[in-house]
Amino acid sequence: MSNTKTIAKNTGWYGLERLINAILTVCTSIAIARTLGPAKMGYIIYVSWIASMVGELGGLGIPATTRKYMAEFLGMGDRGTARYIFFRTLGLQAALATVVTGGLLVWVLRDAAGDYKLASALIVLSIWPAMVNSIPAQANVAAEEMSKNLPASSISILIYFAMIIATVVFHWGVVGVGASMLLMRLTDFLLRLFPTLTGVLLWETTHVQPVGLGNRMLSFAWQSVAIMIVEMVVWQRSEFILLKHLCADIRQVAFYSVAFSMAECLLISAQIFGSAAGATIFAQYGRDKSRLPSITASTFRYLALTSIPLHFIAAALAAPALLVVYGKQYVGAAMVVTIAPLLCLPKAFIGPIQGLLQSYERQTVIIFAMVLASIVDIGVAWYLIPAHGAVGACIGSGAAEITAIGLMWAIAIHLYEVKLPWVFLAKVLFISVAASLTAHYIAILLAPLLGILCGGSAAVAVLFGLLILMRALNPEDQERFNTLTASLPKRVSGPVNKALGLLCRPAFAR
Repeated sequence: MSNTKTIAKNTGWYGLERLINAILTVCTSIAIARTLGPAKMGYIIYVSWIASMVGELGGLGIPATTRKYMAEFLGMGDRGTARYIFFRTLGLQAALATVVTGGLLVWVLRDAAGDYKLASALIVLSIWPAMVNSIPAQANVAAEEMSKNLPASSISILIYFAMIIATVVFHWGVVGVGASMLLMRLTDFLLRLFPTLTGVLLWETTHVQPVGLGNRMLSFAWQSVAIMIVEMVVWQRSEFILLKHLCADIRQVAFYSVAFSMAECLLISAQIFGSAAGATIFAQYGRDKSRLPSITASTFRYLALTSIPLHFIAAALAAPALLVVYGKQYVGAAMVVTIAPLLCLPKAFIGPIQGLLQSYERQTVIIFAMVLASIVDIGVAWYLIPAHGAVGACIGSGAAEITAIGLMWAIAIHLYEVKLPWVFLAKVLFISVAASLTAHYIAILLAPLLGILCGGSAAVAVLFGLLILMRALNPEDQERFNTLTASLPKRVSGPVNKALGLLCRPAFAR
């Protein structure tokens, strides 16, 4: 199967998984936010974030190591070594999960506020299945079989949704939220582990361990830990800690979380495509690494085409969307939800560049970029949060993302001669700004819901009109589209190909 088809297949499966999770997660978060209010919501978010970060750090980069080296050896056709890596990392992750969960449980039982002690303990207990579950999940990614992650993820999020609805109806409060999270992660773990385990057990057991593999894996794991530590500052809302201690209004934590969650929804398509492309990049390293720069550049183009317009239009419609979804009690988050889509846009481009650098085991580049970005994040947020609360936290996070991702792409361009489409990027930016301004000026004239519908529709019309007028795509894009649409029924593929052809320049215009 070609890389185009493999990426498309995994994009589809992972996209379906993320879409189901996103819809139900958004619905449950809205229900929780409206039921608990900004104050209680702020505390639960803080405890959940601490538990999540400690759990990720406790894994010592093992899931990333599993994905990288299983993909490499599966790409070379060596399933015996891939099997060995799976069981070795699974056992180590289970042991670390036990230590991390036990230690954090002691902490919350001693220090958590009385009304939140049981809920906090339930959230902490959910760390164990979540940590161990990351190994079979990454094994499926390494095998480029993301479809195998769908059943467990979908069923577990449905259970979580049902539990949250019950919590709202029966007024179980913060304890219901904690129990829902524990049950969801247990279900996900059990339904994912056993099918993956059954498949891996069918692989051949004989293997010749390459010389130096253990040292490579150990070095990669420790570098992954360093990356995870700085990623917690740059990507994982570390601003919660500064908001909690530098801002007297606990509601600012909830406001920042709401803005962050809304902006994160915009990243779903980029994360889906980036993850699918990243899985292929890891496997391609084992097949033919000379093609990695071109695959990375192509991934960048399609991420720019989809993500930049989405984020610009969302920024124009974020404030009315906040009022419609969360209600007037969250009106204090209007400014932060408006700037969040633009400031989190750089994160859409992290997948392919991180995959490229990790494939070449150049994690030191990622660490350098992340360390510098974390300094920027803490400095900017520390300065702005006391006076501006959630807005200052958002600006600090955005400055860090721009620093980290900009540096990684710049270094990769220099090291591996990745050729980015700068003219194409300028076209997409111009079109996105025009569509965003259209949405903004229509939305401010109407009631929130009507403004979203009319402003969004007009923005989409402007977007596609300008894309057609400027013929933004290249002839090779049409060839890739034809490869993907060939699997569609002829009645569908014909009109789709014609519509896509309007966006592409003719071959003689290269």
